[in-house]
Amino acid sequence: MDRQARAREWAQWVLSTPGIVIVDTETTGLGPYDEVIEVTVLDAHGRVLLDSLVRPTCPIDPGAARVHGLGEMHLARAPEWPLVYRELLGILRRTRCAVTYNASFDRRLLEQTCRRHGLPPPQLDWHCAMRRFADYAGRPVVDSWRAYHRLAEALERLGLVHPGTHRAAADAEACRRLIHGMAAGRPLRF
Repeated sequence: MDRQARAREWAQWVLSTPGIVIVDTETTGLGPYDEVIEVTVLDAHGRVLLDSLVRPTCPIDPGAARVHGLGEMHLARAPEWPLVYRELLGILRRTRCAVTYNASFDRRLLEQTCRRHGLPPPQLDWHCAMRRFADYAGRPVVDSWRAYHRLAEALERLGLVHPGTHRAAADAEACRRLIHGMAAGRPLRF
């Protein structure tokens, strides 16, 4: 079986297996001391299980704010991580695994945020849709030096449209649509 067929089989498994969720986060930045400021969890059918802003304990990097558009004023009344964490943990306890686009990043930032608050990180199996799409499509056509596609670019390769701005809910839905596209065997556009 070739790599594209294996990626398609994985996507079909994700959509047909109960208890799999799609997760996305937005963060204060990319570094080792940054933390989650928004988290969304969807089921494979697109039902929102959690969608919350999070008040950070560190400043938001201006570069990150330019990407997701979230600033201090947006988060001033948001719940703190321990409150959101309890709700997230309640969902993840009933979860077989979490799928995200760039799993190593989201997992690391969730773990960093938990450590910052003295909480144990969620223990579950993580699957990376970004890596699976690289199997499905090969290297990016644009900037072919990159090993992986940006999420919007991956959707475009399948003839799909990103559902919104670069925020956790829109990116989680975009990841879900990408998985559906791979499962259906959508042809690559370019």
